[in-house]
Amino acid sequence: MREVIRKFRANLTEYRMLSEGDIVVAAISGGADSMVMLHLLNGLRKDLAIEVVVAHLNHNLRGRESLRDFDFVKAAAGRLGMRFAGRTLKKGALKAGRISLQEAAREKRQRFLLSIAKKYGAKRIALGHTANDQAETILMRLIKGSSLSGLKGISPKRDAFIRPLMGITRAEVEAFAKKNGIKYVVDSSNLTTKYLRNDVRLKLVPYLKRRYNPNIIETLSRTAAVLREEDDFIGSEAEKAYSRAILSREEGVVTLSREVLSRLHKAVLARVLLKATGSLAANPEAYGGHFKSFSDIVNGKDPSASLKLPGRLRVIREYGKVIITTGKEDAKKPFKAVMLKAPGVTRINGGYFIAEVIETVPETLEKGERVAYFDAAVLGLPLRVRPFMPGDRIAPFGMKGHKKVKDLFIDKKVPLRERGSIPLVTSDKDVLWIAGVRRSDLFKAEKGGGRALRVEWVSGKG
Repeated sequence: MREVIRKFRANLTEYRMLSEGDIVVAAISGGADSMVMLHLLNGLRKDLAIEVVVAHLNHNLRGRESLRDFDFVKAAAGRLGMRFAGRTLKKGALKAGRISLQEAAREKRQRFLLSIAKKYGAKRIALGHTANDQAETILMRLIKGSSLSGLKGISPKRDAFIRPLMGITRAEVEAFAKKNGIKYVVDSSNLTTKYLRNDVRLKLVPYLKRRYNPNIIETLSRTAAVLREEDDFIGSEAEKAYSRAILSREEGVVTLSREVLSRLHKAVLARVLLKATGSLAANPEAYGGHFKSFSDIVNGKDPSASLKLPGRLRVIREYGKVIITTGKEDAKKPFKAVMLKAPGVTRINGGYFIAEVIETVPETLEKGERVAYFDAAVLGLPLRVRPFMPGDRIAPFGMKGHKKVKDLFIDKKVPLRERGSIPLVTSDKDVLWIAGVRRSDLFKAEKGGGRALRVEWVSGKG
């Protein structure tokens, strides 16, 4: 079985899995795959001067069989003169909730392995996944629906985790174990078809081999390798695009430039979404349907579109910005209407108005829409400050006729979620000023004119 050893060593070299003097944690379940991997690693101990720490987590899901596996692996480590790191979970510690029992077990195992690696100063954690695991993963993702990132399958090397048996079939592993007298245990839970992976392994793969392609495992494994290359290229392009598109990154919020996003190929755009969601969530779940919806938000005509994503994420478009956030839709609640103190200070909605009566209007007025002057001789008091309401209209300063306040918000590109928080200064039914946005032509005070009411708006944004 020299071919198994050759493939094993080739994986180590091609993916730079191990270096001389490394400490590696070997995740050993006791099954054929992991036990063969352990013996292959043992064969490299002298050549590479590596140290192997055998790690085994007993999930305590199979009673005596789980204890058997634990003892079996511990004894194997002892025979090979390797340190053993084992842990047994309390019965019932794993509970299926938002995720399946299998996924919960996988997460627990990963945390355990990382903790062991940290304890012993190991740079690598070796997992016993084979070409069969690769093929099963690809088929499962095809069944559920997946992007290219999913169809590339399991990576031979990712962060601290290495998979030196990748590309070696389970049949080759079992034949190698038999020829070399490597003992292993059989997990009875792998024989039930109530789990999708087992169903694919025990029913679908044999059917595909028998009916369509006797080499389906090798074919899917090669396909995964090709897709990884293509995925790497798209990923590198997405890295560049993400750097160009990102406007800001705060706690729980990523803001991207819609202009940059709108110029991207859809494949790269989808990957940018994954990068953004990945920076906000531990396990981002964005599938094909969400990619299309995200593209529609970026390239559509609605400047205030939004989208819910799995993992309590939201995508919100605000004109030239596309915001991805972990928070709920942040539509700012309308505030209660109050009387404007004139003169005086009126605090409202996180900001405040400063109103004062002046005897002469300056010849040069402040730029922008933060200050408004009203002719005190004709202005009717009291004035009210209230939130925007559907149907509101204003006679804009410098224009003839009236215009809907909503249309002004659109012209000024005021985000939909902020409109309810912008104060309107009114006199009776007339809107005199959309604070910070636009003044009315009603009761306007002329430059250099006489007695007037000067009102300044200082928003909560500063």
